[in-house]
Formats: sequence, C-alpha cells, structure tokens
Amino acid sequence: MKNTFRKGGIHPAASKIASRQIHIQPLPMVAYLPLSQHIGAPSKPIVNRGDKVTRGQRIAENASFVSAALHAPISGTVAAIEPSVLPSGKPAMTIIIKASEEEHAADTEARRNYWNDIISGVSDRTLSERLSGDEIKHRILEAGIVGLGGATFPSHVKLTFKPEQQAEVLILNGCECEPYLMCDDALMCSYPGRIVEGVELMMKASGIPKAVIALEDNKPEAAAALRSAIDPQYDITVKVLRTKYPQGGEKQLVEAVTGRRIASGALPLSVGAIVNNVATAFAVWQAVATGQPLIERVITITGEIPESERCNYLAAIGTPLADFPFTLPEEARAIVGGPMMGRTAVRLDAPVMKGTSGLTLLAGKSRRPVQPCIRCGACVDACPMGLEPYLISTYGRLHMFDEARVSDVADCLECGACSWSCPSSRPLLDYIRIAKQRSRK
Repeated sequence: MKNTFRKGGIHPAASKIASRQIHIQPLPMVAYLPLSQHIGAPSKPIVNRGDKVTRGQRIAENASFVSAALHAPISGTVAAIEPSVLPSGKPAMTIIIKASEEEHAADTEARRNYWNDIISGVSDRTLSERLSGDEIKHRILEAGIVGLGGATFPSHVKLTFKPEQQAEVLILNGCECEPYLMCDDALMCSYPGRIVEGVELMMKASGIPKAVIALEDNKPEAAAALRSAIDPQYDITVKVLRTKYPQGGEKQLVEAVTGRRIASGALPLSVGAIVNNVATAFAVWQAVATGQPLIERVITITGEIPESERCNYLAAIGTPLADFPFTLPEEARAIVGGPMMGRTAVRLDAPVMKGTSGLTLLAGKSRRPVQPCIRCGACVDACPMGLEPYLISTYGRLHMFDEARVSDVADCLECGACSWSCPSSRPLLDYIRIAKQRSRK
C-alpha cells in the first residue's frame, strides 16, 4: 500500500484540467511588482522613478537575511514606486514598470528564444560538481528565489542551517493536492530533467546527500518522466504517495515520506528533513544554469469557466490577473490559488506574484445557510494536525484568543479540511484564521 500521513485528511473532487501543456502568456506592457512577495522583510528598492531597467535587472535588494531580491520582468521605465493593491485588497508598496512597444517586442523575442533553448538545449550535468555549495546558494539569493508552493520562504535561508542540524533528506513536494491546480504537474511533465538538475544543485547547496521527489498517485505521467530523468550517480528517488488532501502540507509530507512525525511548533529539520517545491527546484536550475532570476512562473487559470479557457500559463511576475483570457462566471467568485487554501480576490487588476499558483474562478452559487453545530466530530476526524476545529473556531468567534493559543491554534495549516467536512456549513476556518492571527499578538 502506498504511504500517506496517518491522521485526518479528506478527498475533495480533484477537478483537474486534462491538458498539461504550458501556454506562454504575453508579457505585460505594465508590470506591478509589490516589494513584499515573500516571508520576511519587504525588498528594498534600488531604482527610482524615471530609471530605465532591462528584463532580469535587479530592482530591489534583500532588506535582511530573511528577505528576497526583486527583478524586472520586463524592460521599460520605472513609472512609479507607490502603494498598489494586492489581490486581497490590501495595499503594498509597489514598483511599477511601463514598457514601450519597441521594448516589449524585443523582450518577447528574447523570451521566445530563451524558452526554445531550454527545450532543445543540452544539459550541463556537471554544474553541481563544478560549483561549491556556497556559490550555488549565492546565485539562489541573487535570483530572488522563494518557495513556489505557496509559503514563499526565501530559498537561500531554507538551504542554510548549522552543521549540527544537518538534514538527512531533501524532500521535493510535487503532490499538488489542491483541487483544480495543475501548474506543478504541468511543469514536472514538461521539464522533468531541469527539475532533477535543480534538485542536484539544491543537494549540493545544502550538503544533503539524499533527495526524494514525492507526488501523489494521480500523477503517473509526471512520476514516469521524473524517474527517466534521474542520473544514477545521485541518490534521488521518486516516491508515489496515496492521494489524500492535504498531502502537500510540510508536516504531512514528511510523515508520508519518512514515517517521522514533527512535534508541535517544530520544523521539518527537527526530524532531519528539508522540504521544497518542485517548481522551486526548476527556478533554482534556471538561476544557476542560465542566470535568469525569478521573473516568471507557471500558474493555472481554472474553475467553472469554459474548458478551452482552463489552461496552464507561463506568466511574468507582475502581470495583472485581468490580462489572462477567461470569461467570468455569473456572480463570479475569484480565488487566488485553489478553493481549499486560496484567498478570495477582491480585484483582478492586481498582479501575479511569486507565490501565485493559480486563479480559480467559481460561479457565485448561494451557500447553504450556516446551521448549529451538531457535535458530529467530522471536523476533528478531518483535521490533519489532530486539533479540535469546532472549539478553536468558537474561541475565534468569541475573541478568546488566549484559549485558542493554549489549544495549539498556531499548528493549524489553514487547509480548510474542517470547513469542507462540516455538515452544518459552519465557517470554521474563517474564525480559526482570526484566532491564529490575533493569538500571535
């Protein structure tokens, strides 16, 4: 029997699109680059209004060790550095770049040539041997790479730890258990060799001798492609896990791969593991092998829209979500990410960011009325962290934040399994998020 995590979990409908093809989304004429696209201190601008910049040029630097650089996804002129609105509706200081027609045409041609070279180019499998671990980490830092699975933790930080904390295994997360989303699956099927080479570079950068690429058994094509790309001289294996949500959670994935459980408040490193996303490995390969920083990523446009519009796109960071070709459903509900862990977008002129995995567009169906809790325990059975969601949610609703803290609200993954499983349609996760946020203060 295939491995999975032991506690909780649910099986929502996958609702995945059939095609794993990646379409090239045109570069925007205007790019919006928020300075805070990662965990940690916002980037510090190193350009001014009126400056000319070129595609790939660094425009903001790390403000601290836990921070990430930012690069121009298009050539053009810095039109402004001012507050702009994120998809959530929150304001954030943003660098705005506007391109001319000539700059846009030149960038488009250079980008087309770059991706053609990736597809047809010959691999240099000696990079991880010729470069030192510190050199690789420096290139990762310079490229502004963060975790692309959603957490956006700066990658150079994650690959740096004390010798006494030496990890035993590097786990690459290819589960993509969130319904609707297909960006990681498409990337694994399209560029398996580049992902594996990125894994080799991450192993060298971290000094970890062994790597496991983990994905669920609903991705047989990706598993086969990755296995065929592995160089036998590296201790890299592909592990296929039983499909269950939220398999992609760090703690759940580590348990499924290694059998080790991570204690409350602890990190994967406490059991000898480091977890990164497969898209992050691909970005590492791009940065080290080609010199391209993190200026674009694959996202999925999906949901209750025409089948022809449900696609995976290679999109420049800073592209307004409204630029993508889709038809809004009636009374549409737009979610940045997937329907389980994504956040509602209050406006679609906001940009794609480093952590944007997709846009899910759902019809505005009327929600069932919230009913009283029937004490069925379904939310407890579903919780992968072994929490009591009904109780913590009540603490959040009643502003009993100290009690929520004692009940380990900080361990909540915000996976939404509790709300999904509730027969009374109670907004459990909404109140848990409130309790989690306020209990930190």
